[in-house]
Amino acid sequence: MEYKVRQKKIDEKTFLEMHKEVLAQWPTGQEVNLDEAVEYSRNLPDSKNFMKVTLKQRQEGRTTVWPRAGTPILEDEIELVKTLARAGIKHIPVTIDSYTRNYQFAKAQAALEESIRTGKPLLNGYPIVVHGVKNTRRVTESVDAAFSPRGAGKLAMEIALASGMTAAGKSAFLEFGSYEKKRTLEDCIEHTQYTNRLAGYYTERGAIITTDLHGFVPSCVFPLSVNIACIILDALMAAEQGVKSVIPQMHYNGHLAQDLAWMQVTPVLMQEYLHRFGYKDVVIPGLLCNQTPLFPVPQTLGGSFAYLGYSAMTAALGKADAMFVRTIDEGAGVPTLEAHAMSYEAANWFFNVVRTQKIEFEIKGLEEEKKITEIEVRSILEKVIELGESDIVVGSLKAVEAGVIDSPFSPNIHVRDQVLGIKDVTGACRYLNFGNLPFPDEVKEFHHEKIAERERIEKRKMDYNVVIEDFWAFSKGKIIGA
Repeated sequence: MEYKVRQKKIDEKTFLEMHKEVLAQWPTGQEVNLDEAVEYSRNLPDSKNFMKVTLKQRQEGRTTVWPRAGTPILEDEIELVKTLARAGIKHIPVTIDSYTRNYQFAKAQAALEESIRTGKPLLNGYPIVVHGVKNTRRVTESVDAAFSPRGAGKLAMEIALASGMTAAGKSAFLEFGSYEKKRTLEDCIEHTQYTNRLAGYYTERGAIITTDLHGFVPSCVFPLSVNIACIILDALMAAEQGVKSVIPQMHYNGHLAQDLAWMQVTPVLMQEYLHRFGYKDVVIPGLLCNQTPLFPVPQTLGGSFAYLGYSAMTAALGKADAMFVRTIDEGAGVPTLEAHAMSYEAANWFFNVVRTQKIEFEIKGLEEEKKITEIEVRSILEKVIELGESDIVVGSLKAVEAGVIDSPFSPNIHVRDQVLGIKDVTGACRYLNFGNLPFPDEVKEFHHEKIAERERIEKRKMDYNVVIEDFWAFSKGKIIGA
């Protein structure tokens, strides 16, 4: 099969031609003047640059909240980011609405107009393309913090960076595996190459743009080896397009030794593979954590606070620099301003009390989890490199087709979905079905033994029904289903 995308930097002439086409997609695109935008970004203070804010927090040994936030009406968005800044938040997201994410700009404009007319938010985020650069600069200039657009496509990213946002969170694998039904990975990579090239264009001219990377996030209980491998592949793709600052986004599954192991292994392997492919000037300024799992969260207020507390404690113990926090009422609907403030106050308690103690400790099973994860991640990456004959884009496309990169319950029809995860007796995630994941026999035997141990203790077969029980366990305040 012939692929139209490869691991090759978009040359400047081609990029600028593409840039003109992107700006023509909606009238507000004409507000973007690339030279002026780069100059504007380059002259922002350090306190508004995502990489520099993250590096400062790492040097100071601090963890802060990185929330989810975005509302359609401009004045409400400004008030929201002011509320976040008053809560001590230094990384401020601008979550973009679904219409804009899907390039349905006319629908986004109609919904915004109706939101203004009724005073009720009828979009699930901020319609950045409709608002344009002038309005969005009012948002970014309203507080002293670093901004990051969430879910930005090509034009949305153009407007975001021209408005003074200094991060370009864009993961081809996250888009493909978690948010799309019919789009191919090739199409997602092609779009991400453009936004990464845009970030690289700014960076090459002295306005450093950071890309944070999710990788292929599983939709259920599943070890994060595939996820981590895809985070590293995302980083290599971004680096090829000129990005010089990349941050891994780590996810939790509720087992402390395993969660900490994943946090420790990922940046080390990322740096190793960046250097191996010649990207030795790419900085990893820190580590971000995400309050997952993306499966059911606790439905009670007490459970929500406990879930938030575990996540914040793990981020503090793992020395993360910021943590994406779910508000305590997110399981019930759109969070209120009061819920935002209360949730971040609770998370900050852990960051200010636990992180500042600089706790060093030994935890049973941590080294074992690090060892097995490293073997798994390397196995996937080496197979991708082999399949692509050192072109990691082509290798990734072939890997998805072959099931070398796979995940259970993905909404995308192009994912093989021949793998399955389950928890062992301690609550750690294991592989129930390996599909075509390229793991050595020693890894497979390790997982088989862990699952067999739970079968002996519970006196039942570990099967699909138990997988579903484990899926719901966390929302019921349990580590494993029963």
